Amino acid sequence: MNLKAEKIFLPDFCSVRMLLAVFFLAELLAFLLTLAANTSALGFLSEFGIRSLLALWIALMSAACLCLLRKKLARGNDFIAGLAAFCIIQLISVLVCWLVVEALPNAGLLLPLVEPVQKAEFYWRTLGISSLVSLAILRYLFVLHQWRQQVEAQAAASLDALQARMRPHFLFNSLNTIASLTRIDPGLAEELVEDLAELIRASMLVDHARLVRLDEEIKLVNLYLAIEFHRLDERLKVSWDIDDVPKDALLPPLSLQPLVENAIYHGVEPDPNGGEIVIKGARSIGGIVLTVSNTLPPEGSHRQRKGNQVAMANLAARIAGCFEGNGYINRYVKEGNYHVDIMIPYQAAL
Repeated sequence: MNLKAEKIFLPDFCSVRMLLAVFFLAELLAFLLTLAANTSALGFLSEFGIRSLLALWIALMSAACLCLLRKKLARGNDFIAGLAAFCIIQLISVLVCWLVVEALPNAGLLLPLVEPVQKAEFYWRTLGISSLVSLAILRYLFVLHQWRQQVEAQAAASLDALQARMRPHFLFNSLNTIASLTRIDPGLAEELVEDLAELIRASMLVDHARLVRLDEEIKLVNLYLAIEFHRLDERLKVSWDIDDVPKDALLPPLSLQPLVENAIYHGVEPDPNGGEIVIKGARSIGGIVLTVSNTLPPEGSHRQRKGNQVAMANLAARIAGCFEGNGYINRYVKEGNYHVDIMIPYQAAL
């Protein structure tokens, strides 16, 4: 879809959803006009059918024209697009009136609408109703468009704030790791600084992206794990099982890294014998599931670092926001291991 066309308040009248909405609105208008005409019960269905036909002609022809002219209407601002749409609907209303009065009177089908009044009055009544209804609908679409823009702007600002809070979190923990090794092993600390610099360099490539490819996220996780492998050595074991997941799947930046970090600080590090982290991926109905699981330390093990639940809460909020509620995380303990599932719809990178 053309990006400019999405900025105007007029919806896409080429879509099936909008055509159905136009159809039901036309039927509702025809029903109300027939009800207001105070006709007999026997003549109600007949007049409703005639008015329904007239309303559908105007509504569907207007929708077809707005569909065909959508890209051209998008070149102007909302006022010009609204004025053009209003004029198009009125011109089509006049055309339909002309068809009823001049071109199709011999058919006899629409004569009940014209016979009780003069032809000129029939034109003015139709145009009056068409003008009022189209103005009300255009006003509603404009207000709805403004409201959606405001909601999207607020959601984007919230997501940007949440995403910005994720980066200082892992940077803070990485710097703490380097600081703890500065006096003990300066050479290793220097290597970790180089690894951290590479991690920051890679993360900056996706710093302003709302969604990134899965393979880019995996690269960041591996860079982060390189730092932890230096620190924990053989105590840290990591295995990957993501061959079944398409690497072009899109997800928010820094989705896997916080989970791997929590697995290390709450599962592997407190255990004197270390532990294992397993990162899996699988296709599901309508999406993909990414799972990070870790072994749990023995009961009573002292945690070397306090947990930071803000990162997990931010991650859940970002995933829900980026996928409009269709993505979420699930945490649970199964068979002695702690699991975190990220369930998101599959969106391939363009």
